[in-house]
Amino acid sequence: MAQRVIFRGSAVQAYRKGTAKDVVPRLTLRPIIICLWLLLAVLIAAAALAWSVRVPAYVDAQGTILPTGARGGPGGATTTAALFLSADQSSRVHAGQSVHARIGSSGPSASGAVVRVEPGVISPDAARARYRFEPGADVGRQPWTVVIVRLERSLPPAAYSGSFLTARVQAGSQQLLGLFPGLSGSVGGAS
Repeated sequence: MAQRVIFRGSAVQAYRKGTAKDVVPRLTLRPIIICLWLLLAVLIAAAALAWSVRVPAYVDAQGTILPTGARGGPGGATTTAALFLSADQSSRVHAGQSVHARIGSSGPSASGAVVRVEPGVISPDAARARYRFEPGADVGRQPWTVVIVRLERSLPPAAYSGSFLTARVQAGSQQLLGLFPGLSGSVGGAS
């Protein structure tokens, strides 16, 4: 029996021609393209803003209120404290930088400024003998640099002399992107 073709030749050619074409879905509507360009522009502007914005960088410290703390001055009475920083952090602290301190674990807060950074380092035993400083258990035994701070708030020396305090010294600023993990080394640190 002879083979009989049930399809017309022109229909087979049209079918072959149709399967050779790539079919691309039409996703290129004008509103979608405009929205994607606007989203890209917003992302680039946000990245540029985050690159240029600088936020304060702080050094954490522990310290004690000095017994000779209450002194009269031109702005009224002030309180003096000694802060103890590790040797590697002391290079970032200079006279005039602002300090935010909290006396005890739930005591009053006080602001102030660094008066001076003592030269050299002292041992924990010397800090205990000279300043009556008893560090927290999490600090460990390491040499410290002593930073003398004048607090703006006047505290009665009889009640607060020798009190433990925690403080944050503003030691410059850093880029906002530096706060994100993995980006801190590539965008620049504190200045």
